[in-house]
Amino acid sequence: MNTLRCLCAAASFVLLASQYATAAVNNDAPPPAPITFSDGSVATPTDHCGDGDLCATIAYPNGDNLFIYSEGAALCQPYQLHFVRVHGGLTLFEYSRAINHDIPHDAPFGGRVCGNTQATRMTFDHGLVHLTVDEYKDGSLRFTFSKVAGV
Repeated sequence: MNTLRCLCAAASFVLLASQYATAAVNNDAPPPAPITFSDGSVATPTDHCGDGDLCATIAYPNGDNLFIYSEGAALCQPYQLHFVRVHGGLTLFEYSRAINHDIPHDAPFGGRVCGNTQATRMTFDHGLVHLTVDEYKDGSLRFTFSKVAGV
Protein backbone atom coordinates (compact mmCIF):
# COMPACT_ATOMS: atom_id res chain seq x y z
CA MET A 1 0.00 0.00 0.00
CA ASN A 2 2.82 2.44 0.84
CA THR A 3 4.47 1.66 -2.48
CA LEU A 4 1.25 2.55 -4.29
CA ARG A 5 1.03 5.89 -2.41
CA CYS A 6 4.65 6.69 -3.30
CA LEU A 7 4.03 5.89 -6.96
CA CYS A 8 0.89 8.05 -7.01
CA ALA A 9 2.70 10.93 -5.33
CA ALA A 10 5.61 10.64 -7.76
CA ALA A 11 3.24 10.59 -10.75
CA SER A 12 1.39 13.64 -9.42
CA PHE A 13 4.67 15.52 -9.00
CA VAL A 14 5.76 14.71 -12.58
CA LEU A 15 2.41 15.88 -13.95
CA LEU A 16 2.51 19.11 -11.95
CA ALA A 17 6.15 19.80 -12.82
CA SER A 18 5.60 19.15 -16.53
CA GLN A 19 2.81 21.73 -16.69
CA TYR A 20 5.32 24.40 -15.65
CA ALA A 21 8.15 23.24 -17.92
CA THR A 22 9.27 25.42 -20.80
CA ALA A 23 10.19 24.27 -24.27
CA ALA A 24 13.64 25.86 -24.42
CA VAL A 25 15.59 25.65 -27.67
CA ASN A 26 18.58 23.27 -27.69
CA ASN A 27 21.89 25.16 -27.51
CA ASP A 28 23.18 23.47 -30.68
CA ALA A 29 20.12 24.33 -32.81
CA PRO A 30 21.03 25.88 -36.17
CA PRO A 31 21.32 29.67 -35.89
CA PRO A 32 18.44 31.71 -37.31
CA ALA A 33 19.18 33.11 -40.76
CA PRO A 34 18.80 36.66 -42.06
CA ILE A 35 15.64 37.24 -44.06
CA THR A 36 14.72 39.73 -46.79
CA PHE A 37 11.16 41.04 -46.77
CA SER A 38 9.06 42.01 -49.81
CA ASP A 39 9.92 45.72 -49.42
CA GLY A 40 13.66 44.98 -49.49
CA SER A 41 14.19 45.31 -45.72
CA VAL A 42 16.77 42.86 -44.34
CA ALA A 43 16.41 41.44 -40.83
CA THR A 44 19.54 39.95 -39.27
CA PRO A 45 19.38 38.11 -35.93
CA THR A 46 22.32 37.58 -33.57
CA ASP A 47 22.57 33.99 -32.36
CA HIS A 48 22.65 33.30 -28.59
CA CYS A 49 21.87 36.88 -27.60
CA GLY A 50 22.85 37.70 -24.01
CA ASP A 51 22.15 40.49 -21.54
CA GLY A 52 23.03 43.92 -22.94
CA ASP A 53 23.67 42.51 -26.43
CA LEU A 54 22.46 43.76 -29.78
CA CYS A 55 20.12 40.87 -30.67
CA ALA A 56 18.83 41.82 -34.11
CA THR A 57 18.80 44.55 -36.71
CA ILE A 58 16.52 45.47 -39.57
CA ALA A 59 17.98 47.60 -42.37
CA TYR A 60 15.26 49.40 -44.34
CA PRO A 61 15.58 50.54 -47.98
CA ASN A 62 15.05 54.20 -46.94
CA GLY A 63 18.18 54.16 -44.76
CA ASP A 64 16.39 53.58 -41.42
CA ASN A 65 17.71 50.91 -39.07
CA LEU A 66 15.92 49.15 -36.23
CA PHE A 67 18.14 47.83 -33.44
CA ILE A 68 16.79 45.34 -30.88
CA TYR A 69 18.75 44.93 -27.65
CA SER A 70 18.31 42.59 -24.69
CA GLU A 71 18.18 44.46 -21.41
CA GLY A 72 18.36 41.15 -19.52
CA ALA A 73 16.05 39.91 -16.81
CA ALA A 74 15.94 40.23 -13.04
CA LEU A 75 15.41 37.15 -10.88
CA CYS A 76 11.99 35.61 -11.67
CA GLN A 77 11.21 38.43 -14.13
CA PRO A 78 10.84 38.38 -17.92
CA TYR A 79 13.54 39.50 -20.32
CA GLN A 80 13.16 43.09 -21.50
CA LEU A 81 13.82 44.00 -25.12
CA HIS A 82 14.65 47.54 -26.19
CA PHE A 83 13.79 48.68 -29.74
CA VAL A 84 15.50 51.72 -31.27
CA ARG A 85 14.76 52.97 -34.80
CA VAL A 86 17.24 55.45 -36.25
CA HIS A 87 17.85 57.33 -39.47
CA GLY A 88 21.39 58.58 -39.81
CA GLY A 89 22.30 59.91 -36.38
CA LEU A 90 18.69 60.73 -35.44
CA THR A 91 16.62 58.47 -33.17
CA LEU A 92 13.10 58.27 -34.60
CA PHE A 93 11.62 56.29 -31.69
CA GLU A 94 12.48 53.80 -29.00
CA TYR A 95 10.54 51.63 -26.58
CA SER A 96 10.95 48.57 -24.37
CA ARG A 97 8.83 45.44 -24.20
CA ALA A 98 8.88 42.42 -21.91
CA ILE A 99 8.79 39.01 -23.55
CA ASN A 100 6.22 36.45 -22.42
CA HIS A 101 6.96 34.79 -19.10
CA ASP A 102 5.05 32.60 -16.67
CA ILE A 103 4.33 34.23 -13.34
CA PRO A 104 6.11 32.86 -10.27
CA HIS A 105 3.95 30.32 -8.45
CA ASP A 106 3.89 28.11 -5.40
CA ALA A 107 5.72 24.82 -5.83
CA PRO A 108 3.60 21.65 -5.47
CA PHE A 109 5.43 20.63 -2.27
CA GLY A 110 6.17 24.03 -0.74
CA GLY A 111 8.37 26.96 -1.66
CA ARG A 112 8.23 29.30 -4.63
CA VAL A 113 9.09 28.59 -8.29
CA CYS A 114 10.13 31.23 -10.83
CA GLY A 115 8.22 31.26 -14.09
CA ASN A 116 9.75 30.32 -17.43
CA THR A 117 10.35 32.33 -20.58
CA GLN A 118 7.74 31.50 -23.21
CA ALA A 119 8.03 31.89 -26.97
CA THR A 120 6.99 35.45 -27.79
CA ARG A 121 5.66 36.36 -31.22
CA MET A 122 5.59 39.97 -32.33
CA THR A 123 4.33 41.59 -35.51
CA PHE A 124 5.33 45.10 -36.53
CA ASP A 125 5.91 47.34 -39.57
CA HIS A 126 2.24 47.08 -40.57
CA GLY A 127 2.33 43.28 -40.41
CA LEU A 128 5.38 42.95 -42.67
CA VAL A 129 7.79 41.80 -39.94
CA HIS A 130 7.10 38.76 -37.79
CA LEU A 131 9.55 37.99 -34.98
CA THR A 132 9.64 35.05 -32.58
CA VAL A 133 11.86 35.26 -29.50
CA ASP A 134 12.70 32.00 -27.69
CA GLU A 135 15.16 31.14 -24.95
CA TYR A 136 18.01 28.69 -25.44
CA LYS A 137 18.68 26.16 -22.67
CA ASP A 138 21.82 28.17 -21.80
CA GLY A 139 19.62 31.20 -20.96
CA SER A 140 20.48 33.30 -24.03
CA LEU A 141 17.81 34.44 -26.48
CA ARG A 142 17.04 33.29 -30.03
CA PHE A 143 15.49 35.73 -32.52
CA THR A 144 13.80 34.28 -35.60
CA PHE A 145 12.27 36.49 -38.29
CA SER A 146 9.64 35.19 -40.69
CA LYS A 147 7.31 36.45 -43.39
CA VAL A 148 4.33 34.51 -42.03
CA ALA A 149 2.99 34.76 -38.45
CA GLY A 150 3.89 31.83 -36.22
CA VAL A 151 6.61 30.39 -38.46
